[in-house]
Amino acid sequence: MAMLRKALGLSSARGFLKNVSSPSLSVFNFPCVVGGGPLVLRPIVGAPRLFATRTAKPDPKTPSIVEVDYEELRQQTPAALELLRKAFVGPKAYGAVAVINIPDYGRKLTKAFRAGIDLALSDPEGRKRAAAVSNTYPGWSGTPGEETHPLQSSFLFNTKEEIPSGRVDPYFGKNIFPSPEYRQTWVDLATPMHDAALDVLRGCDTIIQEDLERNGLSWTSAGRSLHQLAKDGPALASRFICYDSGFTREDNLLKERDLSAGRSEIDVAGDPPASPEPLVVKMAGHAGDGL
Repeated sequence: MAMLRKALGLSSARGFLKNVSSPSLSVFNFPCVVGGGPLVLRPIVGAPRLFATRTAKPDPKTPSIVEVDYEELRQQTPAALELLRKAFVGPKAYGAVAVINIPDYGRKLTKAFRAGIDLALSDPEGRKRAAAVSNTYPGWSGTPGEETHPLQSSFLFNTKEEIPSGRVDPYFGKNIFPSPEYRQTWVDLATPMHDAALDVLRGCDTIIQEDLERNGLSWTSAGRSLHQLAKDGPALASRFICYDSGFTREDNLLKERDLSAGRSEIDVAGDPPASPEPLVVKMAGHAGDGL
């Protein structure tokens, strides 16, 4: 892979988390941007590339992330392929691309996030129905407001099981959902994200083949394919995480849990700071480890 990057001038990049590929051969991570913005995809190519977050006004001379239209990406138009080349090839490439204009993406994203929050904070029976055997297996794990480990409270499922023609991966485990409606909400969001990622990889195959041919080498003509590798991978772990303010930063989401339990705004606002819980080490040995 290092030789391939050198031949193409590919920049090193690593995928965004928290929708994460498992140790099977799925090669893309699928993030969601709150508010219905573009889907941003970054391939796992090599060592991480660091990006600093900005608090000041960005320099107008700084190039923005490359945006490619969803339909043009599906059609693999010359314009879409040129944008993928700009996103991934060369020393100044960010190693990321934003897929825009995915039909109904903003509504699906908002609905899925709302469903995830409601399950975490106001549906104890749903959490019981979808309880995971451990925090690295499919289903719900954790207790909002009480977790002190990096995985925190979360819902995990295998996207590859839910897409059309999908099947259970015995190593990952069978997906478990609190209700058919909850399952469909996440399937509606994950499916176009998965499709967009495959189309990005299909375009990358074309670019790699073109560039390697100029060096007397081959890619797709030799049976190699990033697209096929990702398409055939049996597991692609997708995790909705409810970050606890006690572990990361302060927010007021946990008020929804308390209010749903019948406590008043005054009771919630008057809560004293919670004492830190002892760190609980949870053993893991599964496809979702480290997600």
